[in-house]
Amino acid sequence: MSSTPMSKGFPLLVGAGPLPELKMRQACEALAKACQCPLTTVPSGATPAAVLKNNPAAKGLVRLSGDAAQPTPEGDLSWLHALADWRQTVLLLTTADSDGTIPGTAPAYTALCRELHVPLLGLVQLQGPWNGPARRRDGLSWLGWIPDENHPDQAECIVALARRLQLRSPG
Repeated sequence: MSSTPMSKGFPLLVGAGPLPELKMRQACEALAKACQCPLTTVPSGATPAAVLKNNPAAKGLVRLSGDAAQPTPEGDLSWLHALADWRQTVLLLTTADSDGTIPGTAPAYTALCRELHVPLLGLVQLQGPWNGPARRRDGLSWLGWIPDENHPDQAECIVALARRLQLRSPG
């Protein structure tokens, strides 16, 4: 386990399972714009230590593209293991079905983060209809929702989430 202190700055944006690339990229770009910070994309095939030693989340949002629980090509257990070792705060992103149902990957990745001691800030739903009562019942730590870019509430939802993230980032 690394003795690296807990990361300061923005959380790393991680999909709860492999997410559709276009949905995740669009949501992360909109969030970075609202946070007025750069967005860096890191492929899940990259070596975690090589990326995390530079603490890119101190300068802006970092999106991990791919499955964070899958072993890396270099033989690391997974990005989630590395994020736990480096004590890098994570924001899990998940999609919703057309009826607003959240797939099982969201609670599964939340449980995996807890098991590995990954500092989990919470979850954000990408697109699909928001079902507030169901989100409260599922017991997950929801931070918000990023609706489709054509949804009338998209800007308001992104600004609210950006404020939450900026409150914990370095000036």
